[in-house]
Amino acid sequence: MFGFDFSGVIEAVPMGESEWSVGESVFGMIKGLPERDRGTVAEYVLVDASVCARKPEGADHASAACLPLVSITAIMGLEKCGLTHHAEDVDAEALPAAETPGPRVFITGGAGGVGIHAIQIAKRLYRASYVATTASAGRKTELCQRMGADRVVDYHAETFEDALRDEEAFDAVLDTTGEAARCVALLKPGGGLCSILAGAGAKSVRSWLERTEWPRARITPGVHGFLTSSWGGGIFSAIAGASALERACKRRGLNTTFDHVIGSGDGRIMRLIAKLVAEAKLEAVVDREFALADAVAAIEHQKAGRCAGKVCIRVARPPPCEAAGR
Repeated sequence: MFGFDFSGVIEAVPMGESEWSVGESVFGMIKGLPERDRGTVAEYVLVDASVCARKPEGADHASAACLPLVSITAIMGLEKCGLTHHAEDVDAEALPAAETPGPRVFITGGAGGVGIHAIQIAKRLYRASYVATTASAGRKTELCQRMGADRVVDYHAETFEDALRDEEAFDAVLDTTGEAARCVALLKPGGGLCSILAGAGAKSVRSWLERTEWPRARITPGVHGFLTSSWGGGIFSAIAGASALERACKRRGLNTTFDHVIGSGDGRIMRLIAKLVAEAKLEAVVDREFALADAVAAIEHQKAGRCAGKVCIRVARPPPCEAAGR
């Protein structure tokens, strides 16, 4: 099965369920991995109530289905970088000017699914005073700028290390392209670097297993004990590159951190995303939409790696049976 994200209409709820009702429109991201009856490229999907949020009335299902995985990952990553927000203050334009400038944020791969939404989230949720990113020239650079990027480095023309070398260092760096090692030099002492691809150490894997409530019985015998032991976790982190990145960040200064994040369904974050969407602070960027019958073509298009934003598979139309999945 394929698909993590979903947006659709509730068809049934468990006996005794009081929070959700049949007919409500919800969106979110599944826990764990797509499996039989759990992947979202399907007409009917079983999801945990804890990962859902009510879809804002102004958002269509196609747009809503493109937001959960990338936005959850972006928020988790920026939190790991040390940034904080106040959910009640997401409407930053209505607030008085802050006494100190907001954080400076660098995001690799700004036109990708996580990157293009992370730009918006950094600006509108974490009140970043400056966001730099990387993208190819032309429409992808223009898209990043429209989403709020202050500077876009054309990675075909120059390396981001050279382009940003003379700028003030960054409080937070979110790596979405696996280039975390090259990002360390851009960090302020005391800043945070987080990657969604590089340095998947034992700590991040253990965190994902805990958040998704992955059954221990389904983990290969010996693997859980290996990951949770100090020696096994250390070996895994060294092989994955997490240990080297942690040491490199520490050399930048006291409290400078590295972390790796794996997105997973999270109702708390989904409610925050719903609030951002309802207040027009977060826009779904859809690269292309496919019908369910063309799901294979959609997956191939995504894997080609040239998307600007997200790929959407529309499962059914028209409303009220409309539903969409990634």
